Amino acid sequence: MPSRHALLVLAALAAATPTSPAAGDKVGPDTCKACHPAAFEAWKASPHAHARESLGDRHANEPRCLSCHAPDAEDGLLAGVTCEACHGPGRMYSASYVMRDPELARAVGLVQPGAKTCAACHTEATPSLVRFDFARKLPLIRHWDEPAPPPAKPR
Repeated sequence: MPSRHALLVLAALAAATPTSPAAGDKVGPDTCKACHPAAFEAWKASPHAHARESLGDRHANEPRCLSCHAPDAEDGLLAGVTCEACHGPGRMYSASYVMRDPELARAVGLVQPGAKTCAACHTEATPSLVRFDFARKLPLIRHWDEPAPPPAKPR
């Protein structure tokens, strides 16, 4: 017999019809703010929220820069590195009944970001004065209540 979570996931996927938003669509940071106001305020004050502004006029519209500095800009959402750039598109997991069930939220797309998530943008080729160090940078973006997961060990 299928588990309760499997049935919920199937029901959610079945509800995504061609006339409704496609599974995986982004919902924007204001949707996240409704349930996570403290995390939203921490993000809003962070460099991620202002990443596009840091490009200056010369690079503000270059696709190779925007892919990291404003990955949601093409979706018409707030510029900068938003919640969904790290946690995955929220259309399927943003409902409060889904978020109250961590296993279900992860099953339908909520990402628990880690060093690999950051490494998608923070690479050796990224202009920077110092090499990106996940463990050192993680406290700079802290926006959660519970203790942070231990950093992944480098291979």
